[in-house]
Amino acid sequence: MGCGPGSSVGSGRSASPRGGSDRWLAMAVTRRTVNGKKVWAIDRRFKGAGGEERYRRAAQVQTKPAAEAEERRIIDYWIANGTIVPLLLPPSKATKEASPRSKCWDDAVEHFEAVVLPKKKPSTRKGYRALLKGPGFKRWAGISLDLLTAAAINTWDTDLVKTGMADSTRRNQHILLRAVLKSIGPNGEHWLESLPEYPTLPKVGEAPLITVSIDDLSLLLSEGQNGRVKYCQTKAIKAAQLAMAIAAYAGLRAGEVRALRRKDVDLERGILTVRVARTAGEESTPKSKHSRTIPIARPLHALLQPRCQDLKAEDHVCVMASGEPWGDQGILSALKRACGRLTIEGSRYHGLRHFFGITLVQGGVDLRTLQGLLGHEDIKTTARYTRFDDKRARDAVAIFG
Repeated sequence: MGCGPGSSVGSGRSASPRGGSDRWLAMAVTRRTVNGKKVWAIDRRFKGAGGEERYRRAAQVQTKPAAEAEERRIIDYWIANGTIVPLLLPPSKATKEASPRSKCWDDAVEHFEAVVLPKKKPSTRKGYRALLKGPGFKRWAGISLDLLTAAAINTWDTDLVKTGMADSTRRNQHILLRAVLKSIGPNGEHWLESLPEYPTLPKVGEAPLITVSIDDLSLLLSEGQNGRVKYCQTKAIKAAQLAMAIAAYAGLRAGEVRALRRKDVDLERGILTVRVARTAGEESTPKSKHSRTIPIARPLHALLQPRCQDLKAEDHVCVMASGEPWGDQGILSALKRACGRLTIEGSRYHGLRHFFGITLVQGGVDLRTLQGLLGHEDIKTTARYTRFDDKRARDAVAIFG
């Protein structure tokens, strides 16, 4: 083949040492029979200034995704170093006996999940575990920690971009990668003498606030009152409507609605107290890390009064039709079904919370008061709601006559 210096040979990716890569071709991962046993094998040749080098071995982890990830790491190593000779040299028997197995990415993740994640909030733990099991981190499966270089991370990030991954998702991938490496770095477990030089975090624009209209909210909360709903659906619809109303008229997050108990609702004083949030069946402090009180709006009071009448102090206020507490996706699923029945566009439960905040801003509530009611730790988050105050914006421009 007519391959110039620095190009990889033998089905794969053209690459130049220390100079990045041009394009991906077919993977050099195949299923072969070795000693009568089927194995995943990697067979890739590279040709550079020093001649041709060939990597031909069974994959370290015998699954196709792991073998493909291992092949990509070999390519990254060639791009960064211009050779794969160190990967071809087997450690001596004496070295194997004298030293333990070198730590790899999987060891770092295991340490992170055992030591760091238990200290995080349940919602954070759930999100991090989902990311670690996702496609973005398959790249590092089985890789030795000393190969997690700045060049390798930059190549990984480039490949994430090629997949069309959103900047916000890429940013989360980078933040988690840094967190894992920090836990084993110089100030952590000391598995790494120094941390790699990270690329700049992807910039993320401010996400728009997607809210529900007053007309759509009215439809959601009045469904079933015209008798057009099947009797068997009535109880389920009412259970979901209470959860929707608490978000729309008190601004609670989904986890806070799931955790709300009878003792948190003071109907006589007209006060609702947010003490905890519930995610994955576990309760923890709200996102703002402190409790808050919210006056109960008149339409919400009318819904809470009959519901709370026979409840004990520790009973959950919002439950499914079966009487069981809502799961993590239960209220959202119920909202989506209701939007489908009513042909309403958009079905984000957080949009009900945004309705609460935007309505208060348009009613003249100051930012500090709104921050306390919504439970925002940073007032910059609360300030986003002012952008929906069209009346104030029009009044401001009217000053020009």
